[in-house]
Amino acid sequence: MVTYLAIIIISTALAFISKSVEEKTKNKKLVILLDIIVVLFPSIIAGIRYNVGTDYAGAYKPIFDELVNGHLEERRRNIEIGYILINKLVIFLNGNFNIVMFICSLITNSCIYAGLKHYKDKINVPLGLFFFMVIFYQKSFNLVRQMMSIAIIFYGFKYLDIKNDEKMYENENYKKKYLEKGKNIEKYKPRYKHSKEYIKYFAINYIKYFICVIIAVLFQRTALVMLAVPFVREIYVNPKPVFQVLKVLSFVVLLAIILNFDTIGKLLSNIESLQYYALYFSKTKAPGLSIAYFIRILPGIVPFFFMIKKINHDKQMSLLFSMNIIGAVLLLLGYLTSTYGERLALFFSIFQIVLFPYYIRNFKNNKILFVLSIIALVSVNLAIWFYDYIYKKRDETVPYRTIFSINDNKEEKESNKTNINNNVIIEENKENIINNEI
Repeated sequence: MVTYLAIIIISTALAFISKSVEEKTKNKKLVILLDIIVVLFPSIIAGIRYNVGTDYAGAYKPIFDELVNGHLEERRRNIEIGYILINKLVIFLNGNFNIVMFICSLITNSCIYAGLKHYKDKINVPLGLFFFMVIFYQKSFNLVRQMMSIAIIFYGFKYLDIKNDEKMYENENYKKKYLEKGKNIEKYKPRYKHSKEYIKYFAINYIKYFICVIIAVLFQRTALVMLAVPFVREIYVNPKPVFQVLKVLSFVVLLAIILNFDTIGKLLSNIESLQYYALYFSKTKAPGLSIAYFIRILPGIVPFFFMIKKINHDKQMSLLFSMNIIGAVLLLLGYLTSTYGERLALFFSIFQIVLFPYYIRNFKNNKILFVLSIIALVSVNLAIWFYDYIYKKRDETVPYRTIFSINDNKEEKESNKTNINNNVIIEENKENIINNEI
């Protein structure tokens, strides 16, 4: 527990130092160096760990060993090509498994931090990193591929932050002709929304987002679901009443599907051509609805009602909040029917790391709400962190061990024996390995 608290505090402190230096100096090279240190520290911690994370010995270490031996077992051949290529590159360069874990963590942490910095005018970036470290960092020790994929998607969302300010994207050619005619510039009205410049900007941003999704799919196939976001974006960002109704309706429909998940699976199983898809609706071990569910989702929802107008008129924050609602509904699936729902929800709940600091900053004009929001959001998330990772030992990240702390050769031999006979581990963690990170 103390080790992870120290990692969280140091990572957050490094981010605060970088932010402070960036505000006080124009030395971009120094800022870049500090930002590199910010992402390197937690990545190195992840890289030097030993047998920490449920799938460390049960899936990822065996994959690396099999690739070293030149033969990947049949049950592992559905592992995404992106992760396999990282392993092969490290093997080609004569590196070890810890280098693989370091690279995977570096990809995750870099994309998260770079994504947070996109919102630096709206949030406190170090605070956003704190929430990531508390909620998701240790999860990345187990769901290695999925967290890489989620981080890439998170970064890619910056390209959906379409700036359609009239003055910023006006038609420059039209303005030039207007001036050439000797007309009074003060009477000039921008032609912006349908100009070639704006359409080009819009298209390029969407292409960049789709590229990010494709890269994310190389590490986790479930990321394909995020391809749909640009096509429904207008529903979630447009403040007009008709779109607000459509937005709420989409949440209701998704909730109805979740509540009837098992029934849908049974109906599909009766149709021969759709029996394959019925597997995704099959009931798996789920904890059942409890107060824990509401403790997890309410901190990301309740503050919204204090600033509903502001968020509705900030298109990107409106989009992120809507993604968080979808994540909350999918998490309900994880509690009621299928554990896969919780994993899918991670693609949407990741935006809490932007929303939490955004809420706090917007309470700044009210000292009482400002202080209460910091105490409430930090306390609740630390409590969830303690319950999940320390008390329940989810993702098996406790205790934290490093490759330097293994002095007992007997322990190392026992670990190697476990890796060789990992079929037992695979059966015990079937959902984590066969359907890993779905």
